[in-house]
Amino acid sequence: MPREMREAVVELPNGLSTHYYEWPGSGPKLVFLHPSAGYGRMWEWTVDALGDRFHVFAADQRGHGFSGRPEGDYSAEEYADDVALFMDAVGIERAVIVGHSLGGRVAQVFAGRYPERIEGMVLVASPHLSNFHATREAARAVLANAADTLGHPEEFASVDEALAFMKARWPWSPESDGSLRHRIAYNFEHRDGGRVAPRYDNIRVAQGLAHLTANLRPYAARAECPVMILLAKQGSLTRPQAEELAGYWRDARIVEIDGTYALQMDNPQALAGAIADFAATVGAG
Repeated sequence: MPREMREAVVELPNGLSTHYYEWPGSGPKLVFLHPSAGYGRMWEWTVDALGDRFHVFAADQRGHGFSGRPEGDYSAEEYADDVALFMDAVGIERAVIVGHSLGGRVAQVFAGRYPERIEGMVLVASPHLSNFHATREAARAVLANAADTLGHPEEFASVDEALAFMKARWPWSPESDGSLRHRIAYNFEHRDGGRVAPRYDNIRVAQGLAHLTANLRPYAARAECPVMILLAKQGSLTRPQAEELAGYWRDARIVEIDGTYALQMDNPQALAGAIADFAATVGAG
C-alpha cells in the first residue's frame, strides 16, 4: 500500500534550492540518494515496501529533478556537502545513507567527510571499479559515457519518442515493469502538444559522470560506519570484484539481490528487506 508522501523545497545556505520527498515514519531515518539522471521519487516503491518502520527522505540532487542547477564542478564532494546541509535543514542529525551509482559515490565521500553523521552506508549496485582503479581503459569508458550524455536530447516530440530513447540506453529498465513510465511521469516536464523534456540537466550530469575516475579510496579509509554493498546478481559488477572493493572499508558486507542495475525499481521488495536488515544490525535509531 502506498505510504503518505510529502513534497517540499528547502533553500540551503550554499544557495542550492533543494526539492525533496519525505515519507514520515516512526523508526530510524534513511536518506536515499539517486543515480545520475535520476530523481528522488524513484525510490517510492522501495519506501512503500519498507512500510512505516523508517522515516525516509529522498532529495532531487543538484542538477536533477526540481532542484536547482547552480554553477559548480558537480563533484561528489560538492554533492556530499549538499547532503550535510540538507540534513541540517530538515533536522536530521544522523542517518543511514542509501546511494545508487552517483548517489553511492556521494555517500562514500559523505562517510569520509562527515563520519559523525552517518550510521551506516548502503551502496546499491555499486561501488564503481573506476573509482578505485582508474586505469586508462576505465577512463576511456567513463569519458565516453559522459560525452554521450552531453548529446542527450533536451526535449522529445512525444512520450513514445522518449521511451524509445530510454529503452536504447537503459535496457535494464524494460517498459513492462513500469519503471520507464515512472520516469516519464515524474522525471520529465510535460509540455504543450505532447512534448516532454527531461528534468535532469544533461551537462551537469555529464560533469558528475566524469568524476567516475576520481580516487575514492582515501574516503573509504576515513569511513567509520558499517557498509553494505548490494550486488545486483545480473549486474556488471562481479562477486570477486565486489569482495575486493569491500576490503577498502573497515566493516563491509556484500548482499546479493536479483536484478540488473536499478534495484529500487527492479526488485524493490528485496532491496527494502536488505536495507531493513542492515539498519537493524547497525543499531540505527
